[in-house]
Amino acid sequence: MLIEDKLYQKICSKLNENILEITSSKRPIINQAVEDLISGGGKKLRPFLMFLAASFGDYDKEKMLHLGSGIELLHMASLVHDDIIDNAELRRGKETAQRKFGKKEAVFIGDFLLSRTFDIFFEYLDKKTLRKMNKNVRLLCEGEIEQSEKRFDLQIGISDYYRRIRHKTALLFALSSYLGAYTSGIRGKKLNLLYKVGLEIGMAFQIQDDLLDFEGDEAATGKILAQDLKEGVITLPVILLLNKDKYKTKYAEYNKIQLDDRIIKEIIFDVKNSGVLDESREILLEFINRVHKYLDQLPDNKAKKKLKKLLEAQVERKF
Repeated sequence: MLIEDKLYQKICSKLNENILEITSSKRPIINQAVEDLISGGGKKLRPFLMFLAASFGDYDKEKMLHLGSGIELLHMASLVHDDIIDNAELRRGKETAQRKFGKKEAVFIGDFLLSRTFDIFFEYLDKKTLRKMNKNVRLLCEGEIEQSEKRFDLQIGISDYYRRIRHKTALLFALSSYLGAYTSGIRGKKLNLLYKVGLEIGMAFQIQDDLLDFEGDEAATGKILAQDLKEGVITLPVILLLNKDKYKTKYAEYNKIQLDDRIIKEIIFDVKNSGVLDESREILLEFINRVHKYLDQLPDNKAKKKLKKLLEAQVERKF
């Protein structure tokens, strides 16, 4: 299991300490919100991926720790804003900032985290890399907006879904591996390969999340079963279900209409009994295989072994 990896544990511990120091504020609400996010048990896969990508070059541990903290803060800010948009009450089983402190306060908490993120990146990145990072943040925001615009849209196609999760999730993984590699002196084909490794891991991560939304353990995931569906977020299993003529006809009249509990229960039942979860896992494995294809072109080292271990953990994870 990834959680038992000593390097992973060490990085997580150091990141938590660094993030608490970086975000320390005279406003107790901010300090409490950050502590809540950290104690919620975030996986910190993005900064860990950054460290692994950096291991293919020559990196400064202290610099990488700060950049990893910046990436994690960016992710944390997006979670706070996500919860406001979704009106979510729980995040990883804990009360969200918007529920605990109020929506207005949560907006400013998210903005505060973003400001600290950019402080870090302005200090450690050159202008070219900053532009790349800003482009990724812009696309992330566009992905979130697209998801919001498409709520309860049962006619979303697979290509729309892939674009959305690429922007919303995968690009931040790709940025993490790119920053780790680039700031460690890696250029050319190797840099491009590590960027692609991060991108495909991010796609796989989101697809696994979508699977867990239907078959995960609520205590482990900290999410209510089919929470995405209840919020109108149409994910891969539902898209595959609605690609089948039988179910496309059955649910046609509910397009762009908020779904009541009865219809949600029917969709959950059909997702679990139509074979689309297995089809989704097959697609997940396609993305995992892409990562292996790129990894095979990289030199053998400990980081490569840990990346393969990260992939195994991705398929096996339950939260």
